[in-house]
Amino acid sequence: MSTELYIGGPIGLLGGQVSDPEVYDRVRETAADRPAEDSLPDVPDPAGDHEDLERKLRRDDVEAKHQRVREFLDRTNQDAVILGRADSIAWFTAGGDLGQDVCSENGSILLFINRNCRAVLADNVQSCRVFEEEVAGLGFQLKERPWFDDPMRVVAELSHNKKVATDLATETPSPWRRTLDPLRDLRRQLTPLERQRLRELGRTLALAVEATCRNFDRGEREADVAGHLAHRLIREGVTPVDLRVASDDRLARYRQPTYKAAPILRKATIAVTGRRHGLCASVTRTVSFGPPEEEFRRSHSLAAMVDATCIYFSRPGEVISEVFRRARRIYEKFDAPHEWTLDYQGVLIGYSPREALLTPDSSMRLEPNMAVCWSPSVGSARSEDTIVVDSRGYEVVTAAQNWPQIEVAVKGYSLPRPGILER
Repeated sequence: MSTELYIGGPIGLLGGQVSDPEVYDRVRETAADRPAEDSLPDVPDPAGDHEDLERKLRRDDVEAKHQRVREFLDRTNQDAVILGRADSIAWFTAGGDLGQDVCSENGSILLFINRNCRAVLADNVQSCRVFEEEVAGLGFQLKERPWFDDPMRVVAELSHNKKVATDLATETPSPWRRTLDPLRDLRRQLTPLERQRLRELGRTLALAVEATCRNFDRGEREADVAGHLAHRLIREGVTPVDLRVASDDRLARYRQPTYKAAPILRKATIAVTGRRHGLCASVTRTVSFGPPEEEFRRSHSLAAMVDATCIYFSRPGEVISEVFRRARRIYEKFDAPHEWTLDYQGVLIGYSPREALLTPDSSMRLEPNMAVCWSPSVGSARSEDTIVVDSRGYEVVTAAQNWPQIEVAVKGYSLPRPGILER
C-alpha cells in the first residue's frame, strides 16, 4: 500500500455520470457564503397534480415499502405493523418529515399497515399538514382523533384480536445496537429513490463542509464554525443531527468531541451527520492553517489508508469481521495496533445515523444497496465518508468535490481519500 498527494477536482460517481459545467448547479451555488437565489425547496401544493414525477416516484417507493411489509407479515404470521418512531415513519412514507421535533426519535403520527391498506393515525392538530405537505397522493387513509384523546386507544381498537408487530419499544433502543431488529431490517437495502436522495445529500454535505473549511478565520471558536456549517445545511433543507468541530489536538484527547468555545489556532477537524428526506449521511474534513506537523500528516495518512481498505472491501457478500481483520492489519503494519480500540470504526447508516454499530466480531454480511460509514481515527486525525455497497463494488456518496486528495493503493487499485486542506 502506498500514498501520494493529488490535488484534483470533483470525483465522478460510479455509473459514468458526467456533470455539465454550463448547467446551473444549485448545490454548488448555495455552498458559497452568499447564495445568488433562494435554495430551499418549494412547499408542496396540496391541490397540485398527484401524478407529477416527484410524487409518482415517492408513491412507487411507498408501494415497494408496503410490499416489504406484506412479505414480513407473511414470513412472521402476523396481521399488521404499527410504526411510531420518526425514522421508521420517514422510511415508509418515502421521506415524510413527521418527527415530533427536529431531532426527535418519536413520530408526530402513527402508521398502521396491514396487507391491504396503510393508515395514518393522527390527531386533529397534525392531520391537515400531514396530508397536505407530507403524504398527499401516496395512498394513505386517515384515522383522526381529538388531540386530547389517548392515541393508544385507537391502536388498541385497530389491534384487537390481531397479531401486531411494532417499533414502539418499552425501553429506549440502545445507540450501541450490534444488529438490526426485524422491522429495522426491512429498510436495510436502499431503494432506487433512496440511493438518488442519498447521493444528492452526500454531495450537499461535502460541499457545505468544504466551503466552511475554506471560509472561517483563524481564531474563531469551534462553536462559531459549527454555526457557519449549520447555516449552510439548514438553508439546503438538511438537518444537522450531529455536528462536531475539534480544534488543534482535541480530537486526540476526545475521539468524539462536541464543539466548544475553544479557538481554532492551527487546525480543525469538522465532522457532520446531516438528514434530508429522512436519510442520513456523514462526512469529515480537516483544515490546517499552514503546513501541518509531520506527525499529524503521518497520522492522517494512516487513517486514510485504513479508511480506503475498509471502503475497498465493503463489497456484496463480505462479512464485517473480515473487513475489520484487514483494517487491523493496516494499523499493525504501521505500528499503531491499538488505535482501532480507541474509537468507533464504522456504522450502518440510513434513516438513523447509527442503524447498527460495526464491530470486529460482527457476522453481518454486506449486501448491495446498504449504506455504510467507516470512520477510522489515528491520534487527532480522522478519515470518514459515507458509501453505498454496490453490485459493482461501492459508491462514495460524500466524495470530495474541490479538495486535496491522497491516493491510496489497495490491491493495485487507486482510491482517492480526502487529504488536509492547507490555508
